[in-house]
Amino acid sequence: MGLERTILNQIKTQIATVNGSGSYTADLSGSDQCVIGESFAPHRLPGCYIYPDGITTAQTGGRTVLTRYDRTMSVQIEAWTAATSSAPGTALLDALDLQDDIMRALESDRTLGGNVRDVEISASAFDGFELDRPGLGLAVLVLTIQYTETAGA
Repeated sequence: MGLERTILNQIKTQIATVNGSGSYTADLSGSDQCVIGESFAPHRLPGCYIYPDGITTAQTGGRTVLTRYDRTMSVQIEAWTAATSSAPGTALLDALDLQDDIMRALESDRTLGGNVRDVEISASAFDGFELDRPGLGLAVLVLTIQYTETAGA
């Protein structure tokens, strides 16, 4: 099993700790609420969908050990939630709350279980009305994951 698969599974595991209690607003702890590589299914609300979005490899002289590669993987997470009311701005604010929950879960262990050096997150929230999904909110998070892998492994 490749390290990339392990990283994606750890992202899913950490997001599943979002359970609606404590500092979390949403509940993503159900077995079908956070999936890797599936299309958005409206019966999974809130729900998140994890997509790998490319890997780059580098060897930096004086820094990268000869038998290893420095890699950067980009991962996109699309998280959907139902608006808690029809008041203007609610869907966007609910998406921001879901975005915050996912960021908290991922930032609780930025090594993703000791598999990576760091995770950086860029995020945006949207009112579903803008995307022909009225009554829903969308958070899109792009993770930049830095890790090292053994050459030929």
